[in-house]
Amino acid sequence: MAAADLECIPCANAEERAMSAPIAVIAFVQTWFGTSQMAVRQLQSAGPANGAEVFFVDADQEATRAHQLGLWGSPALLFYARGCQLTIQRPETDDATKYVGSLSPEQLESLLRQAAECLTTSSMILRAGEQMPF
Repeated sequence: MAAADLECIPCANAEERAMSAPIAVIAFVQTWFGTSQMAVRQLQSAGPANGAEVFFVDADQEATRAHQLGLWGSPALLFYARGCQLTIQRPETDDATKYVGSLSPEQLESLLRQAAECLTTSSMILRAGEQMPF
C-alpha cells in the first residue's frame, strides 16, 4: 500500500459517515507501519465483500482524537451497526469498543459477519478470537 493509494479522511468525517452506514468500520492506521498496511489491504478487500463501508483515518494526523478515544496503537478498528458502536470481546482482556492490533483474514471476516448479524439481532457484541460461551 503506497500512501498515494490510500484515502484517509478526517476523523470527524469518518464518524459522521459511520453513523449513516448500515455497517461501518473506522480504521485508524499509520501509513508507514507494516501492520497497518496489512490491515488496510485486508479491509479494502473484506469490507465491501461483507457489506461494510470502511473509513480510513490517519492515526498520526489525528493523534489527539485517537488518544481521546483511548487508541494508543494501530491499526485500531471501530465497528458500527446502524450508527451504534459495537463492543468487542476478546479472550483474556476487558471488553472494548475497539480492536487494536493485527488480525488474520479469518478473524476480520468473522468480525464483519457478526457486525452484519447485529442488523437483524439485538446483539451489540462482537466476539474476537476464541468463541466465548454466554
